[in-house]
Amino acid sequence: MAEKAKKEKESKFKLLLNGFKLSPGELALAAGGGGLLGLSAPGNPFWILAWVGLIPLLLQIAGGKGRRKTFLLGLIFGTCYNLTALNWYLGLYPLDWLGFNWWQGWLLAGSALTIVSFHQGLLIGLLSLILYMVPLTGGFLPRKVSGKWHLPALIFIPIFWVLFMNKIGNAPGALGVPWSMLEYSQYRQTQLIQCASIIGGIGIGALIVLVNTALAGLYATIKGKSKFKALAAKNKGAAIKDLLISLVLMASIVALGLFESAKVETETKADTDLYMLQGNINIDMQKTSRRYSLTDLFEHYDELLKGVKDGVLVWTESSVPIFLNEHKHVIEELRNLARDRELDMVVGSMHRKIKTRPYNSAYGIGGNGTMVTNVYHKRYLVPFGEYAPAIIDLFPPVVRKLTNTPAGSGFAAGTVPHVLDLPRGKIAPLICFECISPELVVSSTRAGGELLVNVSDLAWFHESSIGEQMIAFSIFRAIENRRYLAFAANTGPSAVIDPRGKVTARSKMSKALVLKGRVKFLKDRTIFSRWFQ
Repeated sequence: MAEKAKKEKESKFKLLLNGFKLSPGELALAAGGGGLLGLSAPGNPFWILAWVGLIPLLLQIAGGKGRRKTFLLGLIFGTCYNLTALNWYLGLYPLDWLGFNWWQGWLLAGSALTIVSFHQGLLIGLLSLILYMVPLTGGFLPRKVSGKWHLPALIFIPIFWVLFMNKIGNAPGALGVPWSMLEYSQYRQTQLIQCASIIGGIGIGALIVLVNTALAGLYATIKGKSKFKALAAKNKGAAIKDLLISLVLMASIVALGLFESAKVETETKADTDLYMLQGNINIDMQKTSRRYSLTDLFEHYDELLKGVKDGVLVWTESSVPIFLNEHKHVIEELRNLARDRELDMVVGSMHRKIKTRPYNSAYGIGGNGTMVTNVYHKRYLVPFGEYAPAIIDLFPPVVRKLTNTPAGSGFAAGTVPHVLDLPRGKIAPLICFECISPELVVSSTRAGGELLVNVSDLAWFHESSIGEQMIAFSIFRAIENRRYLAFAANTGPSAVIDPRGKVTARSKMSKALVLKGRVKFLKDRTIFSRWFQ
């Protein structure tokens, strides 16, 4: 009996493994398709790939041969997509400032890229599994097949994709970071993405998935209607009609965005000088024995700020690396600078209250020398960078060393979209990768923000593409809210973006400088900022 039970157990295990078995062709299509789609990410010129890059995955889902295999194919596709799109994680190297040698630095940077990519791959794997399990049919209308109703793929897939990837799977509570979303591939196509003020970046992402689904449906109908039932239309003519409807729908929404943006162009001409202090304080100057003192920093800043006056001055994230509210003499020095130069200032620093964890914050100082009473505290913290979940205690010391803060401490998250009410207007601050969150930016606009200012410190990632990708996010946030957006990065690139997503001023990386641009404080609300939650 024991021998029989053992054989039955081995047989079940073999069946389980067979459920995950892939042919070389299936593996190559999933891995290659994901990697190719990753080339559409910001920083690469292949934006057009986003409009066709999902076709291999959609066909593999529709022609799936079991739940396990479908999940695995989605996992491989998603992981390879993110390995390509998020290659800036390799910019963490070198990590000698943390005490790691060259090979340890490469290993840890590569591990960070792999772990994050695998996490995002798991989401796409789960998404693929759900799409496989839901009864779907080609077209825009539900259809009864073999006595059972099937949902229309051209409606369900685009909507479910963006809800799952942009909202549910990448929610902050799930340690999610919605970085590699499809819509950002289009950040240079400013005419195409003007409709973001109506449907948002999330809506543009849905349009991208819609076109991919329609093209996959046409292929499925022509090449293998019986094999790809979840995507195939009734016939070739119906599939072509579905594709044309998809393209017309997309063109109509794009045209509506262009019509709305024409009015914006005439009403939002810049009238205020804005300066961004790009100190270029690299990681060695921050974290090693060669660390700059506060005196060193202010001498450096004074040299850069010669001739800067009359406008808005933005200091980058943690450019004043102290708990500013505890240093009255530094506050007084900043107030004098603001008053003497007639500068409304946003200053990146830290804030600490009694019996609470500290905050990563942005302070406001008016050109009349007054300090804004409310302080903006960063609401969206970097997992394992600005805070470490208690689970980190279960990991070995070498892993805990990689977190910027010990478990149970680190920064506290802000909860209020504080706006800095300055003499020239109301500034809505954002810190670091908060530009990735349309929810946070919309809440800041609703709170009265007339100018968006994102302060950041990207020194950790050296000269990688992370800055370019954050500018891509900022372009979408500017259009969604029809606000000027100043993206100020310590080591660059910094940029001024107008309400139509045009970069009107931009700096190079790894240069100490003051970038000057022109902005305007705006009050009107967009359709997107009214409905999006």
